[in-house]
Amino acid sequence: MKLKSLIIISIFLSSKWINADPNLPFEFNSSVNRVIEKLETDGVINGLHRHTRPYKRSDIAKIVEIAKKQIKSKKLRPAKIHLQLLQKLENQLQLGPNNSDSTEKFQTRSLISIRSHAESSKISPSYQQALRYQLGQKMIIYQELEVDKLFNRTKSATKYPTQGSTAEKRINQWQGNYTADFKRAYLDIPFTKGTNLIIGRNQIFWGTGRRHAVGISDNSPPFDLIFISSDFSSVRGTAFISKLDRMWHQEKRRYLATRYLSGHRLDWRLNDRIELGISEIVLYGGDARGPEWYYLNPILPYYASQFNANTEKEGLTRNDNIMLILEGAIRPIKGLRIYGELFVDDFSYVGRGDPNDFAFLTGIIWNNLLKSQQLSLVSEYARVNRWTYTHLVEENQYTHFGSIIGHRIGNDADQLYLEANYWLNADTKLALF
Repeated sequence: MKLKSLIIISIFLSSKWINADPNLPFEFNSSVNRVIEKLETDGVINGLHRHTRPYKRSDIAKIVEIAKKQIKSKKLRPAKIHLQLLQKLENQLQLGPNNSDSTEKFQTRSLISIRSHAESSKISPSYQQALRYQLGQKMIIYQELEVDKLFNRTKSATKYPTQGSTAEKRINQWQGNYTADFKRAYLDIPFTKGTNLIIGRNQIFWGTGRRHAVGISDNSPPFDLIFISSDFSSVRGTAFISKLDRMWHQEKRRYLATRYLSGHRLDWRLNDRIELGISEIVLYGGDARGPEWYYLNPILPYYASQFNANTEKEGLTRNDNIMLILEGAIRPIKGLRIYGELFVDDFSYVGRGDPNDFAFLTGIIWNNLLKSQQLSLVSEYARVNRWTYTHLVEENQYTHFGSIIGHRIGNDADQLYLEANYWLNADTKLALF
């Protein structure tokens, strides 16, 4: 069992410093993510599906506009820091009416920042460049380049740690331990109001955690995928299919296994205070195995599909890695958020000595300790059992290019994270973590 904790005093000025936040799209860098978190926890903005990331730009624009109307009508009386943060969010994401005109076709943004990663004690410059082309109010073409120092002197990656085997390489070292990578490149195609199809490379983050999730996090490289999302009143449904890296199968017969990851999810906002989510994920592969059609169906349960597909008499036994995520968050009062998630990798219901493979994460955000609402305390604990993220079939390990798709700490580990923040203003925050 490992217990990790880190205490550092940092001063964050504007968006020049980037810490360990979920790897959201470029226009939602870590400083913007923290602004969204605080405004939502304090009840200034509502209606966002917080646990299904990355967020949609249109969703942020919608809830900001609602908050502004409530403030104007005196239905909402935010503190001074909330008004500053709301304005910061609107400015950084260019959500104003002059920037939402459908005639604006092309946008580009660049950012030079100072970064450090979990396995490296040094900080180094990083560069990001994003290109966004919108065809009217329809299709969006998005591409994001990242130049970052992801390798240390031992030639191992610091951002995507090696925690398993792979037959391929996602990122190669460039000059001075730097890498250049198109971390996102996709087409976003709207079908109907609230329904979008994304084809290309993108990151997925499913869960309640602030920094990491036990289900799908940003610990592994982004996925090359087909992704669909649709809203049904207060419920958001999402599903995807992704091709993972190939892996050598060594037992009995050696072959290069192709691997796939599919997932579907429901994120339900019961009201502005309670949010629940359930996800089912399957990782499968084999010798020259192609994608299974029943795993492409967004509303068909994976577990039942695998069970019915088994034909042992014909020598076709499916032992795919099917996982379940349950999560929830509650905001009993404004300024207080309690959240948790449970990852079920393998549940033994026969009781024959087969251990259960679980992981869980729980946390609390407390923002209303001071009348000014400028102080925020955070506590988050994660625990991953011994055999979680593993599988009897080699190629069905829960990894992508050797990095665990779930929580960064890996299996047979736990982590306690504590953080205190004091917002001096919208651009300056004192942090102890």
